[in-house]
Amino acid sequence: MKTPLSQKTGFFAEYYLKLKDQAGSSCESDIAKLSSCKSDEERVAYVGKLPWVQAGDANLVVNQEFAGKNATLAAEIKERATSAFKAKKWLEAMMLYTRSYVALPSENVAEIRIVLANRSATLYHMQKYQECLIDIRRALDLGYPKDLIYKLYERQARCYMALKDYPHTIEAFKKCITTMDDSTLTSDKRAKLNLDAMTMIKMLSHDPRTAKQEAKQQKQKIALDQAQPVKLENEIVSPLVRIDSNPQEGRYARASANIKPGEELLVERPFVSVLLEKFAKTHCENCFVRTVVPVACPRCADVLYCSEQCREEASKKFHKYECGIVPILWRSGASINNHIALRIIASKPLDYFLNLKPTIDEELTPEQLISLPKDDFRRVAQLERHQGERQPSNFFQHVLMARFLTQCLRAGGYFGLEPKPDQVAIICSLVLRSLQFIQFNTHEVAELHKFSSSGREKSIFIGGAIYPTLALFNHSCDPGVVRYFRGTTIHINSVRPIEAGLPINENYGPMYTQDERSDRQARLKELYWFECSCDACIDNWPRFDDLPRDVIRFRCDAPNNCTAVIEVPPSCNDFMVKCVNCGEITNILKGLKVMQDTEMMTRTAKRLYETGEYSKALAKFIDLIRIMYEVLAPPFPDFCESQQNLKDCFLNLGNVYTLD
Repeated sequence: MKTPLSQKTGFFAEYYLKLKDQAGSSCESDIAKLSSCKSDEERVAYVGKLPWVQAGDANLVVNQEFAGKNATLAAEIKERATSAFKAKKWLEAMMLYTRSYVALPSENVAEIRIVLANRSATLYHMQKYQECLIDIRRALDLGYPKDLIYKLYERQARCYMALKDYPHTIEAFKKCITTMDDSTLTSDKRAKLNLDAMTMIKMLSHDPRTAKQEAKQQKQKIALDQAQPVKLENEIVSPLVRIDSNPQEGRYARASANIKPGEELLVERPFVSVLLEKFAKTHCENCFVRTVVPVACPRCADVLYCSEQCREEASKKFHKYECGIVPILWRSGASINNHIALRIIASKPLDYFLNLKPTIDEELTPEQLISLPKDDFRRVAQLERHQGERQPSNFFQHVLMARFLTQCLRAGGYFGLEPKPDQVAIICSLVLRSLQFIQFNTHEVAELHKFSSSGREKSIFIGGAIYPTLALFNHSCDPGVVRYFRGTTIHINSVRPIEAGLPINENYGPMYTQDERSDRQARLKELYWFECSCDACIDNWPRFDDLPRDVIRFRCDAPNNCTAVIEVPPSCNDFMVKCVNCGEITNILKGLKVMQDTEMMTRTAKRLYETGEYSKALAKFIDLIRIMYEVLAPPFPDFCESQQNLKDCFLNLGNVYTLD
């Protein structure tokens, strides 16, 4: 994101253009005076006092919106869902029941439990038994009508039967029999259902698998009762990673010891994460997991959750202030980076920031920074902002966006019933600060889409997040790591050997294998405001398609640690080649033997990948890269291909969605 106005659509861009038009001839000179402001607080105060900005505030009033909750609309959608169900259009019915459920106001409990029960029926026909059981539980928890509850228990029993969980099947059938007493079934229908249930209970009670399952489930229950509360995936910063700093590179990651390919170097949960609007109705807002049986927000119809637990976590942390505001953000044209800035503030109470404010600018060493608590605002507040390189016009746009986002927080109740102007100003300055560091430090959260019919795979951007430790890694057009996601948690693994002391670089987008140097440099300069000096840029490595296939790049194996590369044609018959750099002789026979061996290993690894055995394929590709790297020097086609295959294996261990 270049500025908050990079996205052309939306009412905020219109507001900005109208504001400048109203300012007239004084606009440019007023904006230019921002260059004399020394802090974000001063910038916010200065812009807020401009008469034409004050006059324009009337055009940017923010109020909560809850238009998505509509009982009449929900009833109409439910009727369409029921028609689809009767026509046995299970997927369509399931999706419509979800829309009806999300649109229902929270006080319409009777309608909600019926819609959830109906959705469970469609899920049963779709053979999604686990999901069906979840909806049955939710309908029961909401007090499903007594005269109909037997239906849920019968469906529950059928699900457990399909899942071959016989103890729970028996339990559900027993409940079905008991609750039939409250039903309005005719005596004949009741007798038949009773006979069917009793027959199943008797048959399964004598099945030897039932007793074994019962014993196993009892042990699991005891273990669960004694277990500690479930924790989120552990965050890991490998001891192989050290964060250093110097005047040339700033803060950066380097290898504290030799790193092998495939090593897990970092596992990090986001400081905050925001889902793209496009995926708001398919993924959990809190954890980004794709969900078939979502839980709705009680107040708004804008977001979904994968579970009640995620809904509670989001509500306690940030959604209580974003509820009713999200559609305004979407309609404004604000980018996901802008939403991240708002969520950073919404995730902590007002008093937290007011108390922390005096310490935010205290300079911390890399060691002090990464040792702060994971949710300490200073971990992100001290990320690179390039303040000294910003033009007044850039600051002006950011201040306007910060003012708008602060208005959103105010409308969401963040400042309480009677906001104090000085507190609002402090938060606005912190939003402004956040917009600046987010610009250079946001990561796209991805999901791998696999098309089963064609075998094609594509990584899709589903949201954005801030990862404070990963943000300290520098860029290379030939990165030493790959990143993949499980939910919103990011995993960083090495894709080639990295010697102790050398930088551990990730990639900010441009790759030498795909883009020309001039294009990479231009893009990095535009988006991240620096000139890349990685090996691929300094030596102007060719793109993958342009790599020469008529030479093999061997490493000089002289005992004097020569780093030269010896280029030899595949047809070369001379196994003893003199290095033009050090004058020593290198025996390339070992390298040629490696080339032969890797052909067979590559075929095996690819076969494992194609059959979905990604962990086994991963191990093979790691061996391939290790062996090749010992004798061959990048850039080299076979090495590039193995690296890409290794990355693909890792991506398949993360967020994956298979499409027909």
